[in-house]
Amino acid sequence: MRSFSDVLASVIMTGVLIGLLIVTLAYSYLVGYQNTYEAEYLYYRQLMLSLATDIYFVLNGGEYTVTYPSSTMSLGYRAAGFIRVYVNSSNNPSADIPCYTITAASYSLPSTGSTYIYGGLNPVVNDTRFIPSVREFYENNSARIELDTCRVYAGVQATFDRLGSFYYFNLIVVSLNPVLSPGGGFAEVYSSSSTQSFFSNVYNLTIVLKNPASPTTLVLGPRDIYSQYTGGPVTVSLTVINVTVVIH
Repeated sequence: MRSFSDVLASVIMTGVLIGLLIVTLAYSYLVGYQNTYEAEYLYYRQLMLSLATDIYFVLNGGEYTVTYPSSTMSLGYRAAGFIRVYVNSSNNPSADIPCYTITAASYSLPSTGSTYIYGGLNPVVNDTRFIPSVREFYENNSARIELDTCRVYAGVQATFDRLGSFYYFNLIVVSLNPVLSPGGGFAEVYSSSSTQSFFSNVYNLTIVLKNPASPTTLVLGPRDIYSQYTGGPVTVSLTVINVTVVIH
């Protein structure tokens, strides 16, 4: 017969093994969920990149639909900035465009730094493909991915003759208009409307821009838009394209 000490040792060993098994199962369970969280986050990351690159096609008359899972994440939006264009006036803007962002957040992933994965913080771009930008950052205990179009495209033509310098500024702003709708798991993106305004003999052009990613409000003049501007009147074409994003 085994002694009492042998039985006690067996009981202790069995308890230790059961404890290790429980810990292992719990760890595997958590790792499984962590992998799910990471996979879903990566899906939304790619989704935001697709939204950013495909807006170029929307600006040229296209439309598209994207689908996404909704286990622990979903799409949302927030108002987080503005673009105001002043033409020959310092008081009343000729255009006042709110900046909305499309966002997705995970509360199950660790803190990450802030980085752009598409586009950047530049307030003025010379390629319409880079009007959108996508940023990853950590805020309110959540890892976030955010798409915004809070910047100005500027195409500039300059002519010089014996009478002086003449400039034509072609400015384009894309205004995201997010809409929440019943359903789930997909979003529709299309250009809903646009307005175009022309201004000639502009001697005072100012753009005030507050980007969602920056705490600073920028004040831009003609030389910030076109570094080779040397002074004189400007002709301005301002186009505001409203891109509707219906989030189901």
